Amino acid sequence: MTTTPLTAPLVDAFATGFLRTAIHRLPAGGYLWVRRPGADRPTPLTGPTPGARAALDSLPPLSSPGVCLALPTTESDALHYPAPGADSVAKLLWTDLTPAATAHLAAALHGTGRLLRALHTAPGGTAETDRTGPGGPARLASWMDSGTGPRCARQLHGVLRDRLGDARWKTVRAWCHALTEPSPGGGTLLHGAPSTGGLVPSPAGTDAALFTGEDITRGPAGFDLGWLLGEFLELRMTTAARALHRPVLTDLPAALLDGYGAGADPGTTGRAAVLRIMTHAHDFAAYVGWHAELDLYATTLPRYIDTEGHAALDGTA
Repeated sequence: MTTTPLTAPLVDAFATGFLRTAIHRLPAGGYLWVRRPGADRPTPLTGPTPGARAALDSLPPLSSPGVCLALPTTESDALHYPAPGADSVAKLLWTDLTPAATAHLAAALHGTGRLLRALHTAPGGTAETDRTGPGGPARLASWMDSGTGPRCARQLHGVLRDRLGDARWKTVRAWCHALTEPSPGGGTLLHGAPSTGGLVPSPAGTDAALFTGEDITRGPAGFDLGWLLGEFLELRMTTAARALHRPVLTDLPAALLDGYGAGADPGTTGRAAVLRIMTHAHDFAAYVGWHAELDLYATTLPRYIDTEGHAALDGTA
C-alpha cells in the first residue's frame, strides 16, 4: 500500500450509487483517478486480490503500442489509478470529435485489442485468481434471481421478465452460470471488465491507460472482447432509436477487433456483449434510477438474445 496525497487540483468528479470517481491533476504531470464505492454498492470496492496479482506477476511484460495496463493502489476504501488524461473514451464519445480525435480514439481501441490479445495468449499466468468468473455477469445473475435492489431495480426486473419471457430469461441466466463454471485447462486469464469508462487516453492521443485489476479472473477469451463490444452495440442501439448516424460507433469497435485479431469464439463474444448491455441496464436502474430509454432495452434485448449478440460483431444495431 502506498499513500498518495490528494492536494492536487480536482478537475472532475461524478458518481452513481455504485461508484464515485474524482480526478486530480498531478503536479509532475498526468492524472490520478480516485474511485470509491457508491452509497448503494452492495460490496466493498477492492483492488486486485493476491491471486490476481500473482497471476499478473507470473506473466512476461505485456506491451501494446500506446496502451498500457494501469493497476491501482489501495488507499482505505479507495482505489487510485494513474492515468495520462482526465477524460475516458466513454466521455469523449459524447463530444464533437474532430477527425484527429477520432483517429486517436481508433488507435486507442486498436491498441486495446492488441493488449487484450497479449493478455489472453501470454505464456505462464498459471496462478489462481481468487475469482470464479467475471463480476458483472455474477451481479446480473444475482439480481435476476432475487428481483430486488435499490431505486428502480425491482421495476426493471418486472419489465424485462415480462418482455423477455421464460425461455429467454433462462437463456441469459444460463449464460451467466456458464461463466462461473471452471474452464477446461483453467481458462484464459481475463481482464474481467474492460470498458470505455476505464480506457483513458492522453490529451494528445499518444498513449492510453486501461484500468485493470478489480475483476481479473479466468474464463473464455471472447468474454473480454464481447464485454467491450457490448458498449458500442448499446450506443448504436440508442443512437439508431434517435435516428442519429454516428459512424464512429462502428469504426471504433472495428479497430478493436482488428487489433485483437482472430481467435476468440464469436458465440462467446456475442453473448458477452448481450450480458454487458443487460448488466448496464440493471446498473442504471439500480444505481441511478428509471429512464424512459430503458423501455428501448426491453424492446431490443429479445432480438439480441435470439441472435446471440451477432450485431456486436457485424457493426449493426
